[in-house]
Amino acid sequence: MTPSTPRAAPRRGTPAAVLGLAAASLGLAVMPGCAAVNQLARSAVQQPVLTFQKAEVQSLDFEGATLALEYRLDNPNSFGLSLARVQYWLQLDGRVVTRGEVAGGLKIPAAGAAPVTFATRLPWAEVPRLLELVQRHGPVAYQVGGLVAVDTPVGVIELPASHAGTVDLPELPAFRIATVGVRLASLSELEVDVGLVIKNPNPFPLPEGSFSYALAADGEVVASSALTGLAAVPPGGEARVQVPVKLSLIGAGRAALALRGGGSEVRLTGEAKVGALPIPLDLTHRAGR
Repeated sequence: MTPSTPRAAPRRGTPAAVLGLAAASLGLAVMPGCAAVNQLARSAVQQPVLTFQKAEVQSLDFEGATLALEYRLDNPNSFGLSLARVQYWLQLDGRVVTRGEVAGGLKIPAAGAAPVTFATRLPWAEVPRLLELVQRHGPVAYQVGGLVAVDTPVGVIELPASHAGTVDLPELPAFRIATVGVRLASLSELEVDVGLVIKNPNPFPLPEGSFSYALAADGEVVASSALTGLAAVPPGGEARVQVPVKLSLIGAGRAALALRGGGSEVRLTGEAKVGALPIPLDLTHRAGR
């Protein structure tokens, strides 16, 4: 009788161990493959190129300037791409004062290019040392930054956009005293009527404004006040505004008498505000002329 060959005893848990080892091996085999495929796919997509073209002042007024910026987006690939979005911001002295976003959808043809444009607002009220710039007619320096996101077969590629430039402030309106009328309003009160002429040298309207002032006669301040509703002035035109001042003959003393007698020098100092622009005033006129 042939002795039977002894069978090896089965190991407990062998199926689970085999499955686990197989899964681990499969994972190790698949993971490098995915990375290689992804890397291969990414290497097949050439990065688009964003080039700054120009920046123009689209509009200018007494509140601020609207800047239009244009970039060219080149697609070096043999297939078309599309613009996902554009995010941008404008800085003054390193401080962000305006943000914006443009929706995507623009198509960039294969081996072609498309313009990417957006407009941003530069508000004068946010400009540091605005009064200093106004007084010396200096330009305003700004910086624009942004991200242009492009949809590709392997995901979104973000391209940085930047530009720095300057924009001129509006030309300041000219103020002058055209007339000074003096009349006796009552036995104790004198009325001085200062006629101002405002000239707007800009190709856009001068909006209504306001100003605070001090009125002096022969070097003595006799009144100070503020006036709202400063006249709007058409482009390249002029407007007149009357500044009525009532003086007490007793309180104003010698200056009031000098005004009443005629020939005294009248001086108007202060600051006008047109839009966001402060305009220093220092005007003189000989009463009675």
